[in-house]
Amino acid sequence: MEDKNFNYEEAMTELNSIVSKLQNGSVSLDDSLALYTRGVELAAKCDAKIKDIEQKIAMVNANGDEEPFDVDPGEI
Repeated sequence: MEDKNFNYEEAMTELNSIVSKLQNGSVSLDDSLALYTRGVELAAKCDAKIKDIEQKIAMVNANGDEEPFDVDPGEI
């Protein structure tokens, strides 16, 4: 189910912030766990959003006689 209030760009900004905090090691162990948990949740939502968009692109391409393209997730 798609969350209508979900914003991919905002989620990626928050994920980058979480990664920075975890990498610099300035947060407590408990806070690190909370940040990690939030990061996993955001990553899952971002992944779902990308898959949803890929499906929509494939449908548009199928209707427009265009070839679907493959995206390497490591390039995003």
